[in-house]
Amino acid sequence: MDVDKNEWEILQRAISEWEHTGLLSNDQGDKLKQSITCKGSERQQIAQYFFFIALFCTLMAFGAIFLNEKLLEKIKAYFAWSDLVIALITALLSALWFWYTAKKRNQVSSIAYEIYMVLGGLAVLTSLVYFCKEAHIDKTYTALLSLAVSILVVIAQVFRSKALWIGAIGAAIGWFGTFSNWLSTDNLFLGMNYPMRYTVFGLIILLIALLQRQVKQISFGQRITYIAGLILFFSGLWGISIFGNYNTLVGWQQVRQVHVLAYSIVFAFASALSFYIGVRYKDDLARDFGVLFLLINLYTRYFEYFWDSMNKGIFFSILAATFGLVGWLLERQRKAKSE
Repeated sequence: MDVDKNEWEILQRAISEWEHTGLLSNDQGDKLKQSITCKGSERQQIAQYFFFIALFCTLMAFGAIFLNEKLLEKIKAYFAWSDLVIALITALLSALWFWYTAKKRNQVSSIAYEIYMVLGGLAVLTSLVYFCKEAHIDKTYTALLSLAVSILVVIAQVFRSKALWIGAIGAAIGWFGTFSNWLSTDNLFLGMNYPMRYTVFGLIILLIALLQRQVKQISFGQRITYIAGLILFFSGLWGISIFGNYNTLVGWQQVRQVHVLAYSIVFAFASALSFYIGVRYKDDLARDFGVLFLLINLYTRYFEYFWDSMNKGIFFSILAATFGLVGWLLERQRKAKSE
């Protein structure tokens, strides 16, 4: 059976685990491992690079054509079209494109399929923009982004497109920013500044990822949602550990950094907890994000509190000893389980 590199690694780990637990004998495990081959040839990898380049150029071309207001006005004036006409034409073209792409789904690679989905998604967003212009919807982009999120979620779900699911998450992040800013008072939304509110929003995204894991019908983009939630949650915590929950830069500059030390402790605890959960339940993402942001937290605190007073060599020696000890303990635990 030919599988790609990621699938091959997953299957190899699964077979090894089944051998370890006794579900498979060593001979059965060896036969299964030999029957699985990795199809990631050098030529295929080069083709994937070119597909990614093509996708990037497509996005650049879209931005150059459709985000150029003078060009759009010339097109509208030449054909004497209204915004509604352009919205209907692009909506029809996107519908035909999605139909054609779905029909050819089994004849193209997964990367090519996602590129085709991106093209269709761009057409949908173009139609949506012109519809909002025709309807004179508010210029805060809140309504536009909320419609974009709803439409992209439905299309991504119907066509199982991970690229469009990423677009839907990105639109949701933008919508939350504009929506919370619209309802904010003194730069605070429900008493939260931007880092604080995006930390909460990251938790919501993580809950959605947990729901996706439980419901098979919507589980295709679960890993993407999970990664986005972790990035938002830990990035928000990092911002809180620096700026606290102050609503203005002037207000934050007037207090000593030690006043937000409690947030740094919470940030460190969340990173350590994520690392523990990742190790305990073999969740690579939780483990890696925990280590990454624990390091970011330590380096940030060093530059805040010890840059001028502590010798740089001593600080990094302490870090090296600490993480070396953690690595030694983890390796010792792994060897104990394998014996």
